[in-house]
Amino acid sequence: MVEAPYGASMLLLILSACSSDFYVTPLEADAVEPEDTGTWLDTAVPEDEEPEPEEEPVDEEPEPEEDPEPEDDCDHTSDLVYVIDRDRDTVFLFDPPSLSFSAVGTLACSTYGTPASMAVARDGLAYVRYSDDTVYAVDLETFDCEETTFSLHKGLDSFGMGYATQDAETWRDDLYVADADRLMRLDTATWELKVMGNMPSQSELTGNAEGELWAMLPLESPAALARIDKSDGSEVERLKLPGFPDPYGIDTFAFATWGGEFFLFVREYGMGQSTDVYRVAADGNMTKAKTDIGFDVVGAGVSTCAPAE
Repeated sequence: MVEAPYGASMLLLILSACSSDFYVTPLEADAVEPEDTGTWLDTAVPEDEEPEPEEEPVDEEPEPEEDPEPEDDCDHTSDLVYVIDRDRDTVFLFDPPSLSFSAVGTLACSTYGTPASMAVARDGLAYVRYSDDTVYAVDLETFDCEETTFSLHKGLDSFGMGYATQDAETWRDDLYVADADRLMRLDTATWELKVMGNMPSQSELTGNAEGELWAMLPLESPAALARIDKSDGSEVERLKLPGFPDPYGIDTFAFATWGGEFFLFVREYGMGQSTDVYRVAADGNMTKAKTDIGFDVVGAGVSTCAPAE
C-alpha cells in the first residue's frame, strides 16, 4: 500500500474545517441587514410594492340647511309696518321710507272692545288684543277675525306684543308679550304663557330678523328704548329719548322697528289731536318725522320678514 504524504493529509483537514465554520444557511442570510451605504438604493421602492396613486380632488357639495324656511314663507304678509286706528278699526300699512300710510282693511272682531295692541306673524296672521281682554287672529289678506282662547288668562294687565326670531341664523320666531312688569313668551299653538323675567315698567314690544327684541318704555324718565334679553327680560342696552312727550300727557303709543330704525306712534291728550310719528336712529337720535296724521294709532305690528338694517 502506498500512503499519501503527511503534508497533503493536513491540507485536506484544514480545508474541511474552514468549510464547516463559514457556511451560512439561507435563513441566516435573510436576517442579515444590509450595510447603510448612503446611496439612492436606500430609498428605492421595493419591487413588490407600488407607489400609492394621488387622490383626485373631489368637489364638495354645500351642506343643506338644517331647517329650511317654507316655500311660501312671508308670501302672505307685507314687510312694511301694520298699524290700527283705534276709532274706526281700520288697518293701515305704514311705509317707513316715504312716511306714508295706506288703508288696507277694516276689522270687525269685537262688539264691545276696541283694538289696543297688535303683532304680525310671518304667515300672514295678525294677533290683535282688544280692550275687553280678548285676542283675535286676523287674516291680513281677508281681514277675517277668529277669537282665540287667550282670554282664559286672567290677571294680566294691559300688554304689548311683538315677534322676534329665535336668533340671527333662523327664520323661526316667537311671540313675546309684556305687561306692567313682566316679559312672557306666548305659544300661539297652545296659547300657553311662559314668564321669562321682569320688565322695568309698562312697555310695547317689537322685534326683528336678527333675533333682537326691543321694548318702548314711555313711562321712564327720560323715556327710552331698550334691547331685551329674551331669556330673562334683562336689558342689554338702552337708548334714552330726551325730549319725548311727558308720560302724563300720552294717550296712546305704539312702535315698530324697520330697516335698523324705530318708528314711534304717539298721541297726546287734547281736542283735535291725532298721532305723531317719531323716528329713532340706531344711535338713539330722535326726530319728529310726521305730525298729526289724522287718526289715532293704538297698535303697530311688523313681521320678522321686514328688513333688519
